[in-house]
Parts: sequence; structure tokens; C-alpha cells
Amino acid sequence: MKPIAISFSRYRAFKDEVRFELKPMTVIIGRNGGGKSVLTRLPVLLGGALTSNEYNPVDLAAGGINHGNRYEDLVHLRSAQSFNIGAEGINKDGEILSFTTTMRHIVENYSLGIERFELLRSTGEKILISLTSPEDIGNPKGSYDIIFGDKKFNTESIIWHGLLPFSIPEHDDISRILQVAREQFISAFGKPSYLGPFRSETGNFGRTPRQGVRHLGPRGEGALEVLGDDALRREGLLGKAVSDWFSASLGGSATVLRTDGGVPRLLVHDASRNLDVDLQETGAGFAQVLPIVVQALAHRQKVLSSPILIVEQPELHLHPGAHGAVMDLLISRAVEAPDAPYIIETHSEQIITRLRRRVAEGILSPDLVRIYSIGHRSSAEDSEDPIRSIDLDHLGNTTSWPIGVFDEALDDIIHLRSAASKKSHQH
Repeated sequence: MKPIAISFSRYRAFKDEVRFELKPMTVIIGRNGGGKSVLTRLPVLLGGALTSNEYNPVDLAAGGINHGNRYEDLVHLRSAQSFNIGAEGINKDGEILSFTTTMRHIVENYSLGIERFELLRSTGEKILISLTSPEDIGNPKGSYDIIFGDKKFNTESIIWHGLLPFSIPEHDDISRILQVAREQFISAFGKPSYLGPFRSETGNFGRTPRQGVRHLGPRGEGALEVLGDDALRREGLLGKAVSDWFSASLGGSATVLRTDGGVPRLLVHDASRNLDVDLQETGAGFAQVLPIVVQALAHRQKVLSSPILIVEQPELHLHPGAHGAVMDLLISRAVEAPDAPYIIETHSEQIITRLRRRVAEGILSPDLVRIYSIGHRSSAEDSEDPIRSIDLDHLGNTTSWPIGVFDEALDDIIHLRSAASKKSHQH
């Protein structure tokens, strides 16, 4: 199944209902502290909740990252109100499938309980499960009312796995529908590949890589292991592609992977000195961008098969002149594999400009792009919109733009010229 959107309400920084549509190139911008990381990391939280085999609606440490210190942190303003998370996808037959799970924080035992679950198909089929009594909230064997077509009944035997009901033992027909739906949602949203803003900088792995490793880790700490496994047990095509990208995009500084004794070590060729040096000697930029390049190229070669790719601040520690090259790599992946959305959170004006340029040049269709502005205001007089969807036209023009985002350079130029003008008049 292909992912279409993630929906939520009263979740973290967002009070109202939000439909977070996942385009092949989904970019998140906005001020610090507005909720960009919350939105960027939500697919990781969702993926963990879909693949769980336990009565635990969500995992606060899903994907190896912190989604909150307490369950109440997930609720808007930490209120006593319920909140919901859902997802929407389309299967190979063109059928749209969606679900919404409504939860509430239970103060007495610091946990989450499920109040309501709804599964919808575009064919009109619907399964609705609602908690019978508020006193049963959080009880794995609580009583639920179920509506499925003309069938209405009550049960205390629902088996929950994460956000989804896994089965209802005495109702095999509904259980089969639920299990097929769960498999489809896992295929569309399970185990996204997430890279956070502070990535691993080591060029030495220290041991023989595991066979068939397919996980980069939230800091990209598994990138070298993936490259080592590829070099030792396949044809090393991934390592060659990574080296070629660095050589073409970062001033001829190709990566050199050595596997002496079966232990991978990554070096970078310094073209100016004609030497191979340790990754850590090249500065933080090379090490920070390496996991991003491995993620994109490993997905291209099907070494990684994640349904959603996520990168926070791909520009971190990179010279501004390299931002465009990184964005071009991510754009190429979005064009090649539009069924696997790329979610990018960025503070880089160069990355946004490159995106708009490629749309204007016809390399990237505007239909494949969606920009989300967090804490959006189009003018100083406007009230703040927690999240605003921004589209591009075929010329790369935006339908709206937040005030104060990337305005700093223009403001500085205006003040610079004003200061220069004043000084010239003084003399």
C-alpha cells in the first residue's frame, strides 16, 4: 500500500484536526519551537505503533528517538482531553483505506487508553469500535461496542496491538479484515528511515558488519555498517555510488571504503593533497552528509526498503554551496520513487531555492511537492496559523509564504545600504 496522509488532532503543538499529506517531496519549514520536529518525527511514532505486538498504543521511544518524557506530553497542552492519530493509504487496486484511533491519557497510572477506533474503506465498508464505559479506559479486557455493517454487538475480548485492534476471537470475519488492514498499513507506514539533525561522525566501525543489515539508525550510526555489508557480501555497488556522488558533488573528494580483515573503515580522498584521510579529519560536514547520501542511494538500490524517508536539517554543517547538491540528490529520489515520500525539515534557503528551481525547470513536477509552514503568518497583521500547506506552480512560485522566513538576508542588505548611505553623506 502507498502512504497518502497522516492525520491527528490535539497532538502535541497542534490543537485542531490536521491532515498531513505525504507528497514525494514533502518539506517542512518554520520558526524554532513551533512544532517542526513533532511533525517530522510523527511517522516514526506511527510506524512503531503499527508494528507493535503489545497492548501499548504508542512507544515514547519509537525508532530510537524521544517523542516525549511522559504520555501526557503527547496531548495538546497536556490536557485531560482525548487526542487521535490516524493514517490513510491507497492499495494496488486503487482502494483507499484509513483509520483513526482516539486515545486518552490516564493520570492515575501514567498510561494511555484507547477510547475509539474507526476503519474506513473507500468502498463504504466501515468498522467502528467504541469503549462502552469510561471506567474501562486502559483496561486490555475492557468492554467495547462494535458496529460493522448491520452487525452491532459488545465484546470484552478485543486483542489490541499498538494503535490497531488485532483480532476479535469470536468474530473471525472482522478479525480477518482487521489483520489484512494492519498488514497494509504496516507496508505503507511501518519502519520509516529517519535521520535526525545530529548525525554520527565516526569513520571506523570496529567490527565485522552484520549480514543483511538494513537499518541506518536515527543518527545514521549504521551507515558504515550498511556500506561494509555491501562491500563484503555484495558487489560493492552502493559504496561506489556513494563515492561517485561525493566526487561529483563535493569538489572531487571521493569516499574510499576499506575492509581490511572484514572491518570497514571509511576514508575521504583529499584531492588537494592527493591523500586518503580519515573521515573525522575532513570536518563535520562530510560526516553529517554521509548518512543522507547512503540513505538515498541505498533506497535507490533497494538495500533499504523503507516506505517513508525522513531527514532533519540535511544542510547541517555543510557549506551553503553544497546544499543544492544534497537537495538534488533527494529530488532525484522523489522523482524515481514517488511512492516513497521524502520528508525534509530544513532551515536552508538554498535548499528551498533549489527545490523551486527544479520545479521551474520541469525536472520536478509541482504535483509531487508540498511545503508545510509551521507557525505560519503571511503578514504581520495576520494571526498565526499552526500549520499551513503551501503549493508550488509550474514556475516554482509559492501560493503563500511565511513572513520572516529567509527574509534576513534581504533585511541585512537594506540596512547595509542604509548604513553605507549615511556614512557617505557624513563624508
